[in-house]
Amino acid sequence: MARLAVPSADDSGPQAAPAGPDPRETEFYLNRELTWLDFNYRILSIAADTATPLLERVKFLAIVSSNLDEFFMKRIGGLKQQLGAGITDLTVDGRTPRRQIDDCTAVIRRMYRQKRRVYLDLIGELAENGIGILAYDDLSDGDRARLRADYVENIFPLVTPLAMDTAHPFPFISNLSLNILVTLNYPAEPETIMARVKVPVGSGVPRFLGVGEGHCFVPLEEVMAHNLDLLFPGMGVASCELFRVPGPSIAPPPPG
Repeated sequence: MARLAVPSADDSGPQAAPAGPDPRETEFYLNRELTWLDFNYRILSIAADTATPLLERVKFLAIVSSNLDEFFMKRIGGLKQQLGAGITDLTVDGRTPRRQIDDCTAVIRRMYRQKRRVYLDLIGELAENGIGILAYDDLSDGDRARLRADYVENIFPLVTPLAMDTAHPFPFISNLSLNILVTLNYPAEPETIMARVKVPVGSGVPRFLGVGEGHCFVPLEEVMAHNLDLLFPGMGVASCELFRVPGPSIAPPPPG
C-alpha cells in the first residue's frame, strides 16, 4: 500500500519560484546607434577581406564612407537636436543623448583608423594591378602641363573663389561638398585673407583626372591646389587645406 506524504512541522506550504531576470534591466537591450555602427563595421570587413575581388573591395569601402555621411547627417544630427532641446531622457539601454554621441564618437574614431589602413592597402594593390592614384608632385613636368591645360579649358571656368574678410562673411558651405581653404597675402603685405574654393565635382566633372596612357589618375583637388595662381594672380599662398562637411539633412524646427 502506498504511503501518504505527511507534511513536516517545517513545511510552510508551496515555495515561491526563484525570481528571474528583470526584462526592464538596460543590460538586455542594444543601442540603436551603436548597432548601426556595428553593421557598418561588417561592410568595412568585406572591404578589408583579400578574398573579395579588388574593385569590389573599393566599392565596399566607398559604401562605408557614404554610410558614415548619412550617420552624421541623420543620427548624430538628431542627437544634437535633442541636446539643444535639453532632452536628457534615457534610451532603453540606459544612455542619454550626450552619452550616445560620446560612445558613437569613440567607435567612429576607431573605424576611421581602420578605414584609413584599408584605403592605403587598396591603393597599393590597385597600383600592382596597373591602376594608379597619383599625387600631383609625383607627375612629370609634361604630365603637369597637360593637366593644367585640360584644367584651364574644361574646369577652371566653373571655379569661383569666395573671399572671407570683414566685408565678406563666411560663405555657405553646401552639403557634402569638397572645398579648398586658401590663406593668401599680397606681396609686401603681412596681413592675410582667406578664401574658400569649391571643388566642382559633378555635372560632368570627374573627381579623378586621367593622366598618361595607362590607368593613372590624379585627384581634381590636387590639380586645383597646385594651380592656384590662375585664381589668385600676383598673390602669395601661405597655406592650402582641404575640407568637407556632411551637413544635417534634418529640417530645422519652425521659428517661434
